[in-house]
Amino acid sequence: MGKKEKIALGLLALVALGSLTLSITGFYLNHTRLAPIVGGSYTEGLKGQPLYINPVLAYQEPDTSLTKLIFSGLYKFNGEGDLVADLADGMPVVSQDQKQYTINLKRNVKWHNGRLLTADDVVYTVNLIKDPAYKSPQRSLWLSTSVEKLSDYQVRFTLKDVSGPFIYNLTLPILSEYIWNKIDPASFHLSENNLNAIGTGPYAIRTVEKLKNGNVKSLSLEPAANYYGEKPKIRNLTLKFYDTENDLANALRAGEIQGFGYTPLGNDQNLASNQTSANRLTFPIPQYEMVFFNLNNKTLADQNIRTALAQSIDRNKIISEFFGNMAVLPKTPSLEPAAGSENILKQPPYDPEAAKALLEKNGWSKDAATQLLTKKGYKNELTLVTNDFSINTKTAQYLATQWEALGLKIDLVVLPTKQLTEDVVRSRNFDILLFPQKLSNDPDPFLFWHSSQSKDPGLNLTGFNNPQADKLVTESRTTTDINVRNQKYQDFYALLENQLPALFLAQTEYVYIVDKQIQGVDLSVLYDPSQRFYNLPSWYISEGRVWK
Repeated sequence: MGKKEKIALGLLALVALGSLTLSITGFYLNHTRLAPIVGGSYTEGLKGQPLYINPVLAYQEPDTSLTKLIFSGLYKFNGEGDLVADLADGMPVVSQDQKQYTINLKRNVKWHNGRLLTADDVVYTVNLIKDPAYKSPQRSLWLSTSVEKLSDYQVRFTLKDVSGPFIYNLTLPILSEYIWNKIDPASFHLSENNLNAIGTGPYAIRTVEKLKNGNVKSLSLEPAANYYGEKPKIRNLTLKFYDTENDLANALRAGEIQGFGYTPLGNDQNLASNQTSANRLTFPIPQYEMVFFNLNNKTLADQNIRTALAQSIDRNKIISEFFGNMAVLPKTPSLEPAAGSENILKQPPYDPEAAKALLEKNGWSKDAATQLLTKKGYKNELTLVTNDFSINTKTAQYLATQWEALGLKIDLVVLPTKQLTEDVVRSRNFDILLFPQKLSNDPDPFLFWHSSQSKDPGLNLTGFNNPQADKLVTESRTTTDINVRNQKYQDFYALLENQLPALFLAQTEYVYIVDKQIQGVDLSVLYDPSQRFYNLPSWYISEGRVWK
């Protein structure tokens, strides 16, 4: 074979090889797709210190968020705010009298230490919460409920009375009886298991890093090898702990963390707003900025006064100027938040001149010497109390200015939150109180508005006493029919809108800042900040080709 023939043959071989390569590549690309794969690291910052990564004791951030990562409940909320099965194998079977809930458990669910979860763990957790010796903040939710083991994988809850909100109690994360049953009540809060927690959740604790003063600097988590659900895609998850929101923002700018969340109360509402490498997600949560009128005050018991005070307030101004648009006009609480998202809680429209005319029509007139409104038997001096959170203070100053323009004298008192709670809220020692009201996933208004709750520890801060309201809030919690309950809620809040025992100024938004490289964050409804991790196993950083 000559030189030219050899060259031609080599070229033909190269062409054939290239053609084969293209064919194989085409086949591979046509029969595979890009998909999330396991890999990468994510570091999130949290404000505060972890004390009790223990669902029986957890009551504040960051503990509640960590328990959602490390433990599992019988049920959980999805990104739409709906209740879905988690440890449970399907939804509960409810008895005809609506007082018994029978639940089957998934089989072969394993704790991070490899032991199997059984009905014994569920029964143990609930009874532990009910035992006063363990001082669980969840105790009041479970006192009227008993739980029994029907088999290794079936439990039954029995209620003393029908309770619409009860089913949401079943999101309670479950503890391991094997790990905890040897620890007595005196040692329970001090146990190292509160930090080196072992659960059944998607992530397990790998290491705990502490500072010299004993505070926790960070927790390193890894996907639980025996997790029963979707396997987490992010290989390394680190939680770092900081003292303030500003520390979190500085850590984000410095690249120490890739995300954090906060509610815009008591801080700079423009926190980290200029971050180009991070997505800024916002979710309305069931927390309301409220003005509570003490109806035991004769002046404020007059609905005309309350209406005039409401007409003097521009809610849009409060949201834009003081919340930095990190709040929305308050929406009527509902068991179906997505469906009722446009149902704004009504308030008399902003109209200061109409407010002045209403007061004049009802016998108030200006004193020539003091220029204050007067009416025989009524006080023209009112005390407005709030806490020292930045937004609350600014809002209270605005309210005082607007109401003084009407001709009332407003004494503004700003106190630390703890002092406000102990000295003012519990004793109802105020005329007007500016304070948040936080609801749960079930916006049951009983504790906040039923007349029986007008004294501490009840949360009816205004002394509101209305037989129709009492009937509505009682009926709404004594049925499990969601449609009936939602209608009762709508009727109740329509009554509040009419009676004005309090004003709903704004609904707080939760701000979640997360690096743009983190994909799969899928949320539309958030009841509580800890719920943001509901689908963390689906979050991902890395992608690879997988067969179709």
